Amino acid sequence: MARLSNYLAGIGASVIFGFSFLFSKNALDTLQSHELLFLRFLCAALVMSALVLARIIKVDYRGKDVRPLLATALLQPVLYFIIETEGLRHAESSTAGIILSAIPVTVTVMAAIILKERLRPAQLVTTLLSFSGVVLVVSFRASGKIGGSPLAYLLLILSMLCAASFNILSRKSSRSFKPAEITFFMMWFGAISFGLIFLVKALGAIGSGAPALYTRLTPPALSAVLYLGVLSSVVAFLLVNFNLSKLKSPEAAVFANLTTLVSVIAGLAFRGERLLPSDLVGALMIIGGVWGTNVYGAKPGIAIKRAIVKGKDDSIDGFKK
Repeated sequence: MARLSNYLAGIGASVIFGFSFLFSKNALDTLQSHELLFLRFLCAALVMSALVLARIIKVDYRGKDVRPLLATALLQPVLYFIIETEGLRHAESSTAGIILSAIPVTVTVMAAIILKERLRPAQLVTTLLSFSGVVLVVSFRASGKIGGSPLAYLLLILSMLCAASFNILSRKSSRSFKPAEITFFMMWFGAISFGLIFLVKALGAIGSGAPALYTRLTPPALSAVLYLGVLSSVVAFLLVNFNLSKLKSPEAAVFANLTTLVSVIAGLAFRGERLLPSDLVGALMIIGGVWGTNVYGAKPGIAIKRAIVKGKDDSIDGFKK
């Protein structure tokens, strides 16, 4: 069952991811998507390395099989971002919102099959309640603009499967690796992968007369890179991987639905969007679903007994105690 630290981690990650859309939009005014991804994960990898050198976090891969980490990092961030970006080129963002909101439901099915982690009937109901809340908010905000090509649907479904599979593999990897070790590996794998894509495209653009990258790193773009690299990559993924190490995959994944709620609040606060009645109803459904999925995770007696036996604190594994 979720403890206070799990709620704080889940809400924290959702808030960071929710505001990342605003920063990404600012950066993409002057940067190409492959440039933003490379700079984002290079920044994240360097920050993680600095934390390791300062001994704020500890990583140790000696004698461990890193193949699960390779699969985890390939799914998220590499394949997920590449496939999702291409899918968004051919579909309305509202379509992507609805498809990607199925991640917690998909995780529930996959966790039951692969990890043998099954939810109680009450948790299944609350998971579907949260999913329905997201669909309600996105559908009414779409104003009839939901659509896209068959290719777009396929790509977005593939990106959703990548994100769901990441939840499963990160949960499985947490049996051998600490959250900080998983996140460190992910950030460097992303930096190297997107760096190779950036290099290929940069070599192909030689002689085209395109403005140099440094000339397009405006203050808004640079602040967006720092936000996405430090908060949306390092901090948020540390929180996500922490929850995946403590909770069942479906219980951790359901927090992702809060991201939709945060993005709506961000639009109201910074873009002057109006509040719809469906937003309030959807918000209650999302919050109620997230709360219910974790509250019904274990009987009180079992939860207390596990807490006493384990005797662990709520700090994020991998950080210096």
